[in-house]
Amino acid sequence: MPTYQVRVLDRGGRRRSLREVAPDEASLREALRARGFWIEAVARPRGGRHLARIRIATGDFVPLLHQLEMQLRAGVTADVALRQLADDLPPGPAQQMLERIHGEVAGGKPIHEACRFFERQFPPHVAAVIAAGEASAQLPAALRSLADHLESAEEIRKTAKRALIYPACVLVAVAALVVFLLGGVVPKFAEIFSSMAMKLPWITVVLIEASRVVRTQWPWLVGGGMLLGVGTILALRWPRVGYARDAALLRIPVLGETIRCLATARFASHCRLLHEAGVALLDALETGAELMNHRVLSAQLRQARQGVAVGQPLYASLPKDHAFPGFILPALKSGETTGQLSQALQHIEVYAARRAKERLATALALMEPMLLAGLTAVVGVIALSFFLPLFALIGGINRH
Repeated sequence: MPTYQVRVLDRGGRRRSLREVAPDEASLREALRARGFWIEAVARPRGGRHLARIRIATGDFVPLLHQLEMQLRAGVTADVALRQLADDLPPGPAQQMLERIHGEVAGGKPIHEACRFFERQFPPHVAAVIAAGEASAQLPAALRSLADHLESAEEIRKTAKRALIYPACVLVAVAALVVFLLGGVVPKFAEIFSSMAMKLPWITVVLIEASRVVRTQWPWLVGGGMLLGVGTILALRWPRVGYARDAALLRIPVLGETIRCLATARFASHCRLLHEAGVALLDALETGAELMNHRVLSAQLRQARQGVAVGQPLYASLPKDHAFPGFILPALKSGETTGQLSQALQHIEVYAARRAKERLATALALMEPMLLAGLTAVVGVIALSFFLPLFALIGGINRH
């Protein structure tokens, strides 16, 4: 029999959300009226897998965390707070998510277990923070820390995306210009030069041949480019290839330092969040290594975790030739020796994020003239290949 999501008012006038099984909607309504409920809405819930993949934008999710935190601090119970939040939201994914979580919590399930159903919105490290907050009776503080963490991570992502917009637009414009010139302009000049039966410079011959290849072999070029892209993506999934790629990126001036600082900020942010929530340091380090999204630094952090597991401090467990920024060791040493590791991780997170933004601005400032120079060079080479035969022709006319 189908399952229905029902919103009702009970005899005391309290709004409740129920999940009921019935042969059809008419039978369900009759059964609920017999139990003394006033029916507000009846809906068939979506498929479980589709519902579990709900994802809410960070800008909409963080305010929900803040509102839930304020209600919990005011003494409102979790199920009532979740119910009120769901009622205040317009119909949509956020309301569906909160209604399901409320139903699970009202049935006696812990909040973190109800949240784990939404695997994309509550990945393991986020659910772990909520679980630690519930276990330590400090759920409002855990929610505040989680909201701050999500806002910081979203700001870093937006900064990186903004930095990539300009070079991406320039590269697309250059590619479109080259295709236009090779496909439309060069053939016209090639016809003129061919009718004159004159000897062409090598650069013009190369350009004409490139134009011919683009016009006649473009399906193979497009297919080859797609295969190359797919092959590159698949190759990067291999651990060794991905590791070599990440190691090579770290050696690029400016860009390597930017990647290093971004990965360090992610590690410090996630590790601090879990450590403050009461998660064991070894587990926090493992989660931080998984979420760094950089194979070289993740491998070095896991190596340091092995040293922590046998009683060594974290700052002394990092490899001597580690690829982390230089400021991480003094900060970790200071935090561990004074018993303020969370504050040290927060300092690393803030400083690494600020340096990453500065490096992104520097990289963008350097990339702008480099891209313009590249565009000028491409257009200049094509123009030179046009003008050299014309100069030779004009010179021959003047000699005669």
